[in-house]
Amino acid sequence: MTIQLRASCLFLLFLAGFVQTNSNLEKMDCYKDVKGTIYDYDAFTLNGKEHIQFKQYAGKHVLFVNVATYCGLTAQYPELNALQEELKPFGLVVLGFPCNQFGKQEPGENSEILPGLKYVRPGGGYVPNFQLFEKGDVNGETEQKVFTFLKQSCPHPSEIMGSIKHISWEPIMVHDIRWNFEKFLVGPDGIPVMRWFHRTPVSTVKTDILAYMKQFKTK
Repeated sequence: MTIQLRASCLFLLFLAGFVQTNSNLEKMDCYKDVKGTIYDYDAFTLNGKEHIQFKQYAGKHVLFVNVATYCGLTAQYPELNALQEELKPFGLVVLGFPCNQFGKQEPGENSEILPGLKYVRPGGGYVPNFQLFEKGDVNGETEQKVFTFLKQSCPHPSEIMGSIKHISWEPIMVHDIRWNFEKFLVGPDGIPVMRWFHRTPVSTVKTDILAYMKQFKTK
């Protein structure tokens, strides 16, 4: 009984780490001893017609974003368009990965995602100018392997997880993605560089990316 009680207490303490707390962190640098690159992974485009090997992005700065159509943060979509447009000349590539694990805010089929963006949210005829991939999980047993790699490569920048009632995946891992629109930057060598909290403004992400890119201008 004592062992069971101790185990229950430890589990509750573990879950407590996922409850919302105040945190000023928005960005976290990734680990320096990462093994592997994104070039070991691949994904199908949103329409399922093209199988993309991420090694085709060798030499590019790649921003991975888990997105959702019916989220309060969907307003970031046009901002991501602007980011892609402005930084494309400097070698930035934005990649979007629809996911329904957070508040079930990407409920439709793959074929419904672009119409939803165009006519509902953000609406107004919006069309993403960056590549979207098939909908899939980013946490848990069925998470996409590239996100397993990204999460293991970068500590999470915030303690905020949200309500435990929104956690629908198992197992729960300390580096799990917390919500829609988290971002990972991967360098031109395919190794993850930094990771942002989902509420970090895209303008801040842009500033961080430009600061990171400066090192390549001096070489």
